[in-house]
Amino acid sequence: MKPRPLALILAAATAVATPAFAQSDQYFQTCAHGTGDLQIVACSWMIKNGKQKDHDLAVSFVNRGVAYQIQGKYDKAAFDYQQATVLMPEYGLAWVNLGSLFELDQQPDKALSLYTKAVELQPAFPLGWFARGKLQYERGQHALAVADFDQYVKLVADDPEAFNNRGAAHLALGQFDAAMADFDHALTLAPTFLEAKENRGLGYYRTARYDAAIADESAVLALKPNTAAALYIRGLAKQKTGDATGAADLTAAKALDPKVAATFGG
Repeated sequence: MKPRPLALILAAATAVATPAFAQSDQYFQTCAHGTGDLQIVACSWMIKNGKQKDHDLAVSFVNRGVAYQIQGKYDKAAFDYQQATVLMPEYGLAWVNLGSLFELDQQPDKALSLYTKAVELQPAFPLGWFARGKLQYERGQHALAVADFDQYVKLVADDPEAFNNRGAAHLALGQFDAAMADFDHALTLAPTFLEAKENRGLGYYRTARYDAAIADESAVLALKPNTAAALYIRGLAKQKTGDATGAADLTAAKALDPKVAATFGG
């Protein structure tokens, strides 16, 4: 079961206005908090006015890079993130956002090296650990993913997605008690978090708690009826309990996602 996708990868940085450009507060506010072309224009003005110190200039580059990335202008976004890393090498967000571009370009090795830069140069920046942990999971490096999410939750103790993602890595390693504890905690933090409930259902199935697996996957399906994974897991669990309707769940799941059987077996 995959972890939930990386969140906040495009979160723009926010600087503190200094007296040097307080008179340009409108540009500053739009660069820091705006969107789209208006943000790009404002950040470009901030970059060109020559009054920003390295930290503030790096923030403007990242904010403009975020706007470009959202628009799909990845080359321009990469240029801006790179400029930010030159101005402020310890700027974790710039490294993470740059890494995200290489993930989009199907270059995971390069992305991983950039996420590693983020955690090495700014270890107190949580998103670096989250980004690297997610990518490690996707590369099949589940123990390394657990280690990265361990660091993340030390910094952000109330993020249900992190606990779900770490739980998915534990589950892939066969560390069922740790996985279930993480899924339980994710659901304590966010009771309607369906991905965590779906993952917990898979954990119940793999530990032969079939009735609990059926209950979790049924709860997911009550809100998202066309969730192939939940249907398939429920179908497997039903078959283990002798429920003949399990076959219908498996058939419906395969119709939604022909690859679901290869993912979960059975």
